[in-house]
Amino acid sequence: MAGKDPARSKRLQAELWAPRLNAAEGHRARVIVLVDMARARLSENDPVWEALDLQLGKYLEQSLGER
Repeated sequence: MAGKDPARSKRLQAELWAPRLNAAEGHRARVIVLVDMARARLSENDPVWEALDLQLGKYLEQSLGER
């Protein structure tokens, strides 16, 4: 597209989310911010959602099975 600068767009996105990421205390809070970022940027059918679903599902299944 004429007039669009992808590098500038990425930089602006990083600046927008940086305060929330930096303010996140602990892994849980950081993951929540990262998921919010992904929800804002990725489409419903992006392959990252399937990968995240599988990995998180496996982890939770293992951790719940150990209790």
